[in-house]
Amino acid sequence: METRHEEYRQVSGDLPFVLHVDLKRSRFNRSENNNWHENLEIQLCTGGEGTVLLDSERYPFRKNDIIVVNSNSLHHTGTDTELTYSCLIVGIEFCKQMGIDPNGISFEPIIKSPRILSLFENLIELYLDKSAKSRIARLNKLTLEILIELAEHHAAKKKNLKDGAKKFETVKAAISFIRENYSKKITLDDISKAVLYDKYALCREFKRLTGQTLVENLNSFRCIKAVDCLSRGLSVADAAALSGFENLSFFTKTFKRYIGKLPSEYKTRVKNEGFTV
Repeated sequence: METRHEEYRQVSGDLPFVLHVDLKRSRFNRSENNNWHENLEIQLCTGGEGTVLLDSERYPFRKNDIIVVNSNSLHHTGTDTELTYSCLIVGIEFCKQMGIDPNGISFEPIIKSPRILSLFENLIELYLDKSAKSRIARLNKLTLEILIELAEHHAAKKKNLKDGAKKFETVKAAISFIRENYSKKITLDDISKAVLYDKYALCREFKRLTGQTLVENLNSFRCIKAVDCLSRGLSVADAAALSGFENLSFFTKTFKRYIGKLPSEYKTRVKNEGFTV
């Protein structure tokens, strides 16, 4: 099974999460990739049954079960029959702002909690009701209540790293270095020195564990930060510079590749429609 690192650039704006309601999986319709990302992911089984693979451990997943995918945990949700589940992906920046950093705390993988189940179901109902009063404020409140409930009643001790986990930890360290230094001029040599790993071996393992090259990951993240800048009303040139792009032509081409539209097109649509991707 291949491994893919995911970026959730949709986790921005008014809502600190991405919510997928009633995803359907079957033995013929399922992902063939292990995924991992920094954001905290909470899955709720709403029908059928399946399994969730978290790192190297497999957990049964049945109706009303809640699975917590910790930050940077390799995971895969599948079934040999049929499965329906909803998936809440909470942005790591929101978690940190609330004082609940998924990088510093680990949660129990499978939870039997009437309280969290009720909060999750209320969140889904409100999310689908686009006309609800104070909808954004209430959705943020429900998300925070879920985080508090997890932190206060379902925290778990961090497990010791297993043999062979060093490569995965090195790739995570490389991603952290990119996140902290994306606005600067950085090279592959800079990254490999920062994580104390051979450059060529790092490039190989990074591609294997993320599905991207180091350069692709750096440029895609810079484009995500450029989206934030453009959404705040900054000029295309300023967005490029603040996101680490030294060449405006290269920025325009790269932004189009990863975001799907030119920076000027994105800026115009934000201005006219309040649109964000």
